[in-house]
Amino acid sequence: MRISLVEDNRESGFTIMEVIVVIAIIGIMTAIAIPSFSTWLPNYRLRNAARDLYSNFQKAKITAIKNNTNCTVIFEPTAGSAYDYRVFIDADKDLEYDAGEEVITDVLWSRYESVNFDTSQDNGVNFANNDDGKPAIAFRPNGLTESNSGAFGAGTVFLINTRNKTTSVIVSPAGNIRIPN
Repeated sequence: MRISLVEDNRESGFTIMEVIVVIAIIGIMTAIAIPSFSTWLPNYRLRNAARDLYSNFQKAKITAIKNNTNCTVIFEPTAGSAYDYRVFIDADKDLEYDAGEEVITDVLWSRYESVNFDTSQDNGVNFANNDDGKPAIAFRPNGLTESNSGAFGAGTVFLINTRNKTTSVIVSPAGNIRIPN
């Protein structure tokens, strides 16, 4: 019995035509995906900002109940401030941040890159102003809201992204918080 070892001189690999076809397919897929992604990302950031605001309202309400004191959310809709909104324990119940009051969180819209107040609607926030002229709402220890006048507070925060898509976060006098849609 004779075994013959024949060398195979063919080289394995891809032909230039196969490489060109794969590159063309990747190019077509990228051309389709980029426009979708450029629309999706700002909308994602807008939804994320609204959900975070919703969560911070809930956090203020829970903190007020837990600590048996008012917890206030104050807005700074003018550019250049240290925060766009602040959540803090309002020890003196005046809906104004005073030195020494415990800050729960400060949020800047710039962390979401393409989100800001929708100033075409009530300057972006339609809560009653405190004595400093800033929109603010407090949550009482019973979970209900309070405005600067001592009455029930309510209002809406309007948000917009760079693609002009808008959303809002609504707080009712009963302390219910929701994102419509």
